[in-house]
Amino acid sequence: MSFTFKMILYLLITTFMMVAIILDHADNKNVMYIEMEASEAILKAPPAGYITSALQQQIKDNLVQTRGLVSSDIQITGDVSVTQRKVRGSAAEDITLIISYPRRLYIFFGDIVTNDSKAFRRIKTEYAP
Repeated sequence: MSFTFKMILYLLITTFMMVAIILDHADNKNVMYIEMEASEAILKAPPAGYITSALQQQIKDNLVQTRGLVSSDIQITGDVSVTQRKVRGSAAEDITLIISYPRRLYIFFGDIVTNDSKAFRRIKTEYAP
């Protein structure tokens, strides 16, 4: 009876550990795709001087199609409006882009830890002297 109980407990714990490892691997893939989208988007930003709304929508659409992320949970910050557009001779001529997505870590016995996956990119505008 003792052996049976120990084996059931062992199988239960290893099953929870494997599920946590598999879910963590999927989250790490999401982070990789978010970083790739950030890299591609920041390279398209300099002609406009900021992250346009069309570019933001393209980022969201690509992440939804490739990884199935929830579009409303994707947060895009940085230089995202024309009022933040960099002008020639200003002190800061960088375009910044930050894409974040909530990452939920499932741990033993159904507990959930939530933190954000972030990708940060910066590039010079085409208006640099």
